[in-house]
Amino acid sequence: MTEFEQNAVEILLASGPIVRGLTIAGVASGPAFGQGTVLFIHDIGTDLDEFGSLPGIVADLGFDVVIVDLPGHGLSDGDEPDPGGCLAAVTEVLEGVADRAPFGLVSVGHSATIGASLGRPQQVLTQLLINPVLDEIVAAGAPRTHSVRLVLHGDGPEFVGTETQRFFSHLIGEKMLIFNASVAGGPRQVANLPTVQAHVELFFKRYLNRQN
Repeated sequence: MTEFEQNAVEILLASGPIVRGLTIAGVASGPAFGQGTVLFIHDIGTDLDEFGSLPGIVADLGFDVVIVDLPGHGLSDGDEPDPGGCLAAVTEVLEGVADRAPFGLVSVGHSATIGASLGRPQQVLTQLLINPVLDEIVAAGAPRTHSVRLVLHGDGPEFVGTETQRFFSHLIGEKMLIFNASVAGGPRQVANLPTVQAHVELFFKRYLNRQN
């Protein structure tokens, strides 16, 4: 198993709180070394441990990784945000690590609502959205932006009428969809599903690079 170079990170948000997490250096021998940074944002009510080994899988490709606890979660300061506050906080995190652009973004569940509003203006070229849930208030008030997005869900093979369909229909720009029932168990399951993991790896290698 690859031994990763990990470092603690603190980012002072303009709104006041400090968010804390980890940076993982991309493996120099990886095919995507030097091509960008992937930011991991956990679901509201969990913490950065939600992702299991997925950040390491991405770092093994050569991408740098930043993984943080949202305000009010884990080791971060502040109050727990609603989805609208999550959008503001993640926008500030991206501003705080702007020197690491371009970005890929991985988000989960209710926090994935922010994915529709983040994109090229924030140098977010690609997004992996896992079991996304659309917050109607945020969707009604926040702008939608272009980014290449892969939605990964375990919402059931009957796509029509599902939470995932509502979210997917709200997105603009290039978008793809993968269903696997085991993904309902959360992002940790990606490492246990070789075919799904291969799709995720190919997605980031193809769409997150400095030439884009």
